[in-house]
This record gives sequence, C-alpha cells and structure tokens, in this order.
Amino acid sequence: MISRAFTTFLLGALLALPLTAYAQEATLGGTIVDSTSSVLPGVTVTAIHQASGNRFVAVTDGRGLFRLPVRIGDYVVTAELQGFTTVTRGGIQLLVGQNAVVNLQMAPSTLQETVTVTAEAPLLDMAGSTLGGNIDPRQMSELPVQGRDWMSLALLAPGNRTTAMGGAPVQDRTAGRDLREFQLNLDGQQVTGQLGPGGQPRYSRDSIAEFQFISNRFDATQGRSSGVQVNAITKSGTNLTTGMVSGYFRNSQWNAPDPVLNRVVPLKNQQYSMTLGGPIIRDRLHYFGSYEYEHEPRTTFSNTAWPSFNVALSGVRSVKLGSVRLDYELSAKSRLMVKGNLTKSWQPFDDLGANHPAGTGTTDQFTDALVGQWTRVIGTRATNQVQLGYAGFGFKNANLTKWSKHWRAADGINTGSPRITFTGFSIAGNTNYPRYQLQDVWSARDDYNLSYDAKGRHDLKAGGEFLWDKKVSFNCANCMGVVDARGGPIPANVEALFPDPWNADTWNFNGISSIVRTYTIGVGQNKLPFDQSKTGAWAQDDWHLTQKLTLNLGVRYDLIWNPFANWVVLEPWMKANRPQDADNVQPRLGFAYTLNDRTVIRGGSGKYYSDVIASNWTMPSRSLSVAFLQFNNDGRPDFASNPLNGQPLPTYQQALPRFCYVSNVPGCLDRAAAEQAPQAEYSHLTHDWQSSIGVQRQVGPDMSVEADYVYTRGRDEKVLQDNANLTFDPATGAPYPFSNRARRAYPEWGVVGQQMFTGWSNYHGLQSVFTKRFSHRWQGSLTYTLSGLRDGDPAPLSGITQVAFPVAADFGGEYGLAVTDQRHRAVFNGIWQVAGGFQISGVYFYGSGERQTTSYGGDGRGIGATGSARLRPNGTIVPRNAFVGKPVHRADLRFQQSVKIGGRRSADLIAEVFNAFDRANYGSYTLQESSPRYGLPNASSNLAYAPRTIQLGFRLTF
Repeated sequence: MISRAFTTFLLGALLALPLTAYAQEATLGGTIVDSTSSVLPGVTVTAIHQASGNRFVAVTDGRGLFRLPVRIGDYVVTAELQGFTTVTRGGIQLLVGQNAVVNLQMAPSTLQETVTVTAEAPLLDMAGSTLGGNIDPRQMSELPVQGRDWMSLALLAPGNRTTAMGGAPVQDRTAGRDLREFQLNLDGQQVTGQLGPGGQPRYSRDSIAEFQFISNRFDATQGRSSGVQVNAITKSGTNLTTGMVSGYFRNSQWNAPDPVLNRVVPLKNQQYSMTLGGPIIRDRLHYFGSYEYEHEPRTTFSNTAWPSFNVALSGVRSVKLGSVRLDYELSAKSRLMVKGNLTKSWQPFDDLGANHPAGTGTTDQFTDALVGQWTRVIGTRATNQVQLGYAGFGFKNANLTKWSKHWRAADGINTGSPRITFTGFSIAGNTNYPRYQLQDVWSARDDYNLSYDAKGRHDLKAGGEFLWDKKVSFNCANCMGVVDARGGPIPANVEALFPDPWNADTWNFNGISSIVRTYTIGVGQNKLPFDQSKTGAWAQDDWHLTQKLTLNLGVRYDLIWNPFANWVVLEPWMKANRPQDADNVQPRLGFAYTLNDRTVIRGGSGKYYSDVIASNWTMPSRSLSVAFLQFNNDGRPDFASNPLNGQPLPTYQQALPRFCYVSNVPGCLDRAAAEQAPQAEYSHLTHDWQSSIGVQRQVGPDMSVEADYVYTRGRDEKVLQDNANLTFDPATGAPYPFSNRARRAYPEWGVVGQQMFTGWSNYHGLQSVFTKRFSHRWQGSLTYTLSGLRDGDPAPLSGITQVAFPVAADFGGEYGLAVTDQRHRAVFNGIWQVAGGFQISGVYFYGSGERQTTSYGGDGRGIGATGSARLRPNGTIVPRNAFVGKPVHRADLRFQQSVKIGGRRSADLIAEVFNAFDRANYGSYTLQESSPRYGLPNASSNLAYAPRTIQLGFRLTF
C-alpha cells in the first residue's frame, strides 16, 4: 500500500506544478443568436457554479457556438455582448458525463439591461451516442438502499444486467469463463480491483455526489473494458459550511424469516456517517471530508443434507470509510483538485451455504488512494488536464478450521483442512488459503481538448495515459492438500468421519481411503511479486457536421504488457518467446441526428478491449516456484491420511528432479498444474464489438423516453479447461480415461489445467427508459430491458492444441443460452415530496429467472478433474445451462419526515422497508444432480435476496 514518504512526495509534486486544475465532469454548450436568428460571434458566456462560486468563461466562435468543460452541479449562465441585452439563464443542472445544450437569443439594446430566462436544460443529448444513465444527487441521497452501498443504485441504470446488490456494477461471468466486464472510475481515476478475488474497493455513499453508468459504446477517452464504464464524482465543498451526521439501524427482531433457512437470521447492523465541507477562501478554495463506520454482529447457518453439519457461526463484521477532498480555483482558467481516501473492512466468515462449514474463511480488506488533477484553459478553444494518481487495494484470507498436521505446519500455518470433493458434496474452501493479494496502481494521464472549425465545428479530445500496476500475491496453493474422493458414493457415516468442522485433528481421513482417487499437495515459494505496464492513447472528435448531425469519431489504442505471463516458460505447456498482444486498435463511430428540438436518433459501433485480472499471471507464474505433487491411491487403508506412505513431503527443489517428466523411473512423481498460460495462437485480449441504434424524445419540459437496440459481439473470451492432459477418441469424441497413462497427451505429467482465450458470445437487447426529472414535487424513472445472451464452448485442448474433430457435447462445440441470461428486467424508482417535509421514495425491481449451469457431479468421464461433470451414470448428458431460476421481485420503500430546527439546520427521521412484500427471492441453487439438495435454493447474505427487512435512521444536516 502507499507509503507516507510517497504521499508527501506526490502532494508536493502536485502543489509545485502549475496550479491549473479541475476535473472535467460535464460539458455545457450551445448557440447564441440575435432576434433575427442570425448567429452572434464574440459573445462572452459565463457559467457560475452556484454552490462554489466557480466561474467558467467561453467566447462564441464565428458560428455563434460555445463550449464549456465544467464541474457537475447547478449553474447560472450569462451571455454578454456590447450593443445587446445581457441574457441570464438559471436552473441548469449538469450531471456527470452530460453534454447539455443551452441556446440563447439576444436582442439589440442601447441600454444596459438584463433579461432573465427561466428554463431548464433539455433532457436530450443532442451530440452524443453513448448509452447508459445517470444516478443524480437526489437519487444518491433519498432512495432506499439496504446496506447503503451506493453501487447498488447501478441497478437503476438502463442496460444494467445484474441482479445482486453492491460491490460491483456488473457481476463477473465465471461459469466456464473468467470475465470481468467493467471499469470503475472515481473522479477520473481508475480504481477497479483487478485481483480477481477479493471484491472491489468501497467508498462511503455520503462521499459520492453522483455517478454515470455507461452500458454501451463509451467514447475513445475510456478503455480497458469490454462492457461497462462507471464514472463517479465525489462531493466537494461549497461557499456554505455544511455538514451531516446520520445513523441507520437494522435488527433481525424486525425482520421476516429467511425463506431458505425458515428462521430469522440474527443480525444487528449499525451504520454511522458524517460529512463536513465548506470554504477556506470563499469562491476559490473549498474542502470536503467524510467518515463512515459500520458495525454488524451477524450469524450464518450451513444448510446441508446432513444435520450434524448444519451449524451456526457468529461474528462481527466492520467497515471504516474515510475521504477528504480539496478544490482550489486560482482564476477562471486555473483550478486544482486533490483527493485521498482510506478504507478498512473485516468480515469474520463467508456464508456457510450448502457444503461443509470448514470451507468458510475470514476476509480483511483495505483500500487507499490519492489523486490530483489540474487543467489550464488555453485561449478560448482549448483546455489541458493532467492527472497523477495512486490507487491501492488488497485483502487477506484465512480459514477458521484448525489443523495441527497441516502440510505447512513447520512454516506456522495451522488453519485450513484438506479440500475433499465427493460426488455431490464437498468439504471445500478456497485452495489458496491462507492468502493475501495487494494491488498498487500508479497512474499518469493527460487530456487535451480543442474546439475548432473545419467544415463544421469539431470538439476534439486527445490524450494518453500510463499505469504502472504493481501486484504482490501470496497463495498457499493446494498446500493443505486436495483430495479427489469421487471413486464411490459418499460414505453413509460421513457425519461421524468429520465430527468437528473447526478442528480437522478430529477427522477420520482413513474412513474415505477406499473412494479416494488422488491426493494433490502444493509445495514451494508462494509469494509472487510482479509488475505490469498499461498504456493507452486516444483521439475522439465530435464533429458537428450540420446543426442536425453530429458524428462521434474515435480511435483508441491500448497496450498491456505481458498480459498472459509471457515471460514464464514451462515446457511443454508454456513455450518460450510467446509474442505480446500488441495490435489492439479500437475504432469507434457514432452519430446523433436531431429530427427536431425534441427528438434525437443516435447509434453507432465500436471495438472495445478488456483489462486483464491477476489470475492471468499468478496462476502461470507460480509454476516457476510452486509445484503440485499428485499421488495416486496405492490401495493402502491409510492413504487418505498418509499419501506419502510415511515419507517426508519434499520441498520444491527436492521435487524437481523426481518428477516423471525429468526422470521417468519407477516411483517418480506426477506434477500437476492449474491454469497454465495459453499458447500463442490462443492468446488474445478479450474484446467485443458494441453496436446500437435508437431514439430519444423529450415529452414536455421535464420528461423523456428512450429506446435502443443494442448488440454486443464478444470474442476471445477466457475459457478454463481443468485438465488439458487428455486425448480424445475420434470415434466417440469422448476423452480417454486419464487413469490410462499411455493415453495422456503427455504421459509424464499429471492433471494440467490451461487457459484459452477462444470463447465467444452474442448479446441482443432492447433497452428502454422513461425519465421524469424533479418538478411538481416528484421525480421518477422506469427502465425495461428485453434481452438474450448466448455463448459458445470452443473445442477442448489435447495437450497444447485444440482437438480438430467433433467431441462429446459436454467437452465443447455447443452454442446456446449463457449463464446469467435473463429475458426480462424492469426497474422503477421514484421520489415524492408529499407536503410538510414528508417524503416517500421507493425502488421496485423485477428480473425474470436467470439461467444457471447444471451438472451431474462426480467424474463420469474419468478425466481426473472437475471438468463439466455433465455425464450421468446412464450415459446421457445433462443439458447445457438448462436451469432457470425463479424471478426476483423486490419493492423497497422509504418514509422520511424532515423537521426544520432553525436556520439551515434540519433533522430527518427515516423508516425504510426492504422487500416490503416479503417475496422469496433466490440467488443460487444446488445444481449437482447427484446432490440430495438438487434444485433447492441456497441461502445468501447478498441483500438483493434478503427477506423483508426494516431499517430505522436519522439524519442531521446543517
């Protein structure tokens, strides 16, 4: 994480540079004409940010056009030209990413007079073609959100395709894939956690002013995402000293029973938040700070088919979130922003779920970041913004179960237990615990904006960025032992064999020796530091070809160095001199055509490359210092407790000369490996083509409707094959049994997993949104999406090459509806200020059942690994992704009474009801047909699936 010395250095560097900074968060533009509708060049346009007093100034060009990159917030705009009446227009609210058009008409006058126009900015985007939505400041502060994670409000945006709440704006696609399809940007700084596991950084809801969710076709200034961009802006101080103290409380005594566990799950949640902001120098220097603390004693229950495994576990979860921000305006052309934040969270256990409770573990998560931005306004046509930043993120995990005979006990590791997989059940847990992972990203970015005339007006955005991504990974990979016990049915006395889930010393491993097939143990050096550079460059030209037609022309280039651990060599699986993936040019074309002042048609298409997550490097690179020793059951009754037959576990260096691929002699060791880097021909960054066409229309002064068809064509998606050390029978397309060593692709090796970037998908959707902005004491929006997501399974690997003939359906070649496919989705939210300070707000969410993957369990194909596990004992194959969960209905309501207590002070009393109608909602199911719980839903702590819950709160503002 960030050091104190570097913090001091970075702050000093920011303050020493020319103090010319602010974050370009929105754009205000328009045309100034006279009373005859002739354009007026040379008009001075001044936009005053009402909260801070910041001034933004532009001069209209020869076509009467002006353009101002500005901060988000409410504005008063003034147009002045000698010989004309000064025109002032107020009530203009700008949201993040918005391109607002404000056209003004000036009349000749010999007197110094001012005309005030009262009209809001249009709801239409006349010049842009990106798709998505904004979560505005009122929604951020007034809508009910269980858990108060602001990211949960991303579900309101058109085009959002996730059901779970909090943590991430889009859930990763992990069933047979390993896809992350979003980037999170805070005040222009990329802060996405790219570690793979560990979740995402958290920030206080009360520190975020608003955010933009771009679901399709963002412009060339943003990249490293094949899906979504989230652009959030933190709050800043104003000319008034303001603050807030609030508290929110949930108690299980007020809640309904969990629909899976059929009991009320004990919980007491308290969240306290405070903010303070104001001026240091009026109109120029402002500060804002926030702090939030959450304390939650909670309980989780396991829910298996064996009563003695169904235990309860209690502990206290805690979260601390803090941030501070400074904004400094030296002049109308010179601004500075510096911001930092710290986060610390502790989770005492994971949900116990439907498998053995020993799989649970703790999570200690931490975040810190520092960013500075500055901009110089160059003349009347250009600005240049420079950003320097650091973003740190990390976590630690450990199991709760103690085991004094841990294979790494000599190194002080005594938590965890062997991971045992039965047919239809497991004593599971992450095979890398204990572990920790750290991510430190240093970034520099420059954005140059220029407006000029050349056969129409051009708004050009060009720039580049460089990220130095430093990661440290400690994964105790397979060090606890991984046991394949799928050689027969689950023992009838399984409960007696594993009596105490928290003490593996009490377990009778020998009782399962007869069904154990293999025992795999990882040895070696587990700490892996690695650095990676990421470079991007772009040019985006919004060409206003005519008054009606704007073309959005962009191109972007991204280079991620060593995205597939290109430096790692392990013959025959990872060849030397694998080339870099360096041809990632991304053209982007869009248009916006104004039919009239109330209707815009827009569309376009573009190419988008994704970022890479840490497992792309950690899994292959650990092969240089970690080895998996795979022992086949030799028939001894104590094999499951003594796989080495009394011999000491060799070190990595001792094991190397004993591997069968080094010295193929009797007694040699099989080496196993997981997720080895892809071969050169299968190594391509995941990318997609995003296309859309649609229409947006304003209805009256405060409503709009929008409908868009979107298509996303995904290619080179990451696919994981648990065992590539197989060969296939050309006659049947089935793999030969792995137990037949002569039939392995490389007989001297054990089970070896491989990455391939050969998957593909196609998404078609019709997304629509109705928006009513705040007026007449209420606002609301309704989104509806009709969609279908399909993906394909590539041919499997046999060794390091894909199989060239048709294979069995459970090993590749199928194309159909994908996991997470959801046909219908509708979300409504509204805020109504009733009267006398009383307010009602609410969110209603409906999502039709999501498609999930089903297997039989076991290893009917005999591949020695999990694989698809879709072969049934009768020879039939479980259909691909055939299970569809039940629909999710959720209505959340908030009742709020505001009481004035003098001056600018007020108190809000808040009562919230989540899932008000107590709908039984489920997020996951047990989907192994061999499990006694097949088809039954699993309990979930994700708040999207919680039973009816009540929260009481207060908020004091001054």
